[in-house]
Amino acid sequence: MKKVSGFIRLCMYGKSTGGIILSIDSQLELRGISTFSNIKNLTNSGITTKASTGKTRKSISYIAHIDMDAFFASVEQAANPYLKNKPVIVTGKDTRHSVVTSASYEAKKHGIKAGMPAFRALQLCPDTITVPVDGSKYTYVSEEIMKRLEFISPRYSVASIDEAFIDLSIYNTLSDSLKTLRLFKKAVEKDFGISFSIGVAVNPLIAKIASDFKKPRGFVVVESGSEKEFLKKVDISDVPGIGPHTLVKLKNRGYVKTSELLEADDFYLYNNFGNSFLGLIKSLKVKNYQKELFFKKEPPKSVGHSMTLNHDIDNIELIERVASFLGAKIVYRMRKYGFKARGISLYLKNDDFHVIRTTRRLSFYISRTEHLNDVLYWLSREIWNGEPIRAIGVSLYKLKSVNKNIYQEKLFKKEKDTTEVVIKLQDHFGKYALFPASILSVASI
Repeated sequence: MKKVSGFIRLCMYGKSTGGIILSIDSQLELRGISTFSNIKNLTNSGITTKASTGKTRKSISYIAHIDMDAFFASVEQAANPYLKNKPVIVTGKDTRHSVVTSASYEAKKHGIKAGMPAFRALQLCPDTITVPVDGSKYTYVSEEIMKRLEFISPRYSVASIDEAFIDLSIYNTLSDSLKTLRLFKKAVEKDFGISFSIGVAVNPLIAKIASDFKKPRGFVVVESGSEKEFLKKVDISDVPGIGPHTLVKLKNRGYVKTSELLEADDFYLYNNFGNSFLGLIKSLKVKNYQKELFFKKEPPKSVGHSMTLNHDIDNIELIERVASFLGAKIVYRMRKYGFKARGISLYLKNDDFHVIRTTRRLSFYISRTEHLNDVLYWLSREIWNGEPIRAIGVSLYKLKSVNKNIYQEKLFKKEKDTTEVVIKLQDHFGKYALFPASILSVASI
């Protein structure tokens, strides 16, 4: 994907389009910047500041959670009109071993859902169109949408590539904040061709549950004091953090709706389901959460990438090249945000989904691709047992912040650090625009 004359030009190729390459001036063009400016004006009109009145401003204690609707599949449908209103799944190129990463709502009507084996999805709906995963496309669209959250509130937290929390305490009234959210929702759908659902509550967890309650294009507001009534309608399976094993135990004991768990005895929950589960249920009762702590920007604890291959590989040199490719992506990303690392983890997944993993805490810090490649070379040869490999993952941890000026100063020394140059080129030409030639073969696997 690359920017051409102000448009986002997306190309795709596959069986679903009859082998034809489609080059599309997508709806993702940001022709509605003025719309977002209008949102900012509306936001400002709903805020009373101490400077303008001489009094402490009023504020509400609500928080909003936005969650994109079938995000990856929606991006593909927005980029390619051929996919509109059709059952679509985003998955790997080899449907025999891939899982569904995202399914359009047209596909979900046939019982298809994320995490399902791709071949099973095609059995449920033979007309389903498969689209290969395009991570850079989804990341770009997500970043473009997320950075516009500041038009709603200066304080927000991006939880993942397709969801975020927004602090609404800058508003005088709940209705002021809802007007802004509705306008923002409409602007994003118009300018990006992507819908999302919104949940609003005084409790972050309930806001998250509310955003999922009426998908797609949901807008659910749980007013303060009505939480218990709302949770009477929420199945326990819809509470984030309740896993499948715990769900079976709860149903065996007669629990169906989330409100029933709020009435249960604390000791009973602790004794039967553990302290973590008790904490989860108690968090549903919280009304005055710590906003400063919740929205605090925490530095990353690790940086990683993984790749599921189109077909199995049983050649150590290819394994090393894939690991090097992932390592380069990690280093460029880590360095861009000013970190170096002294911990490394590598895993290899066999075609039967058995995972071999190794971790090392190093006596030195890694901040350059060539140094990481040296370590990955030895680790991959150490753990590979000769069996065919289907997926590879690399991550760096034990991160330490570094002054970016140190890297820039190294450009003038005899031993050149090319990583900083690569990062600057990527900022100009796009992510991952430049890589060592030794990893060109990765594209074919």
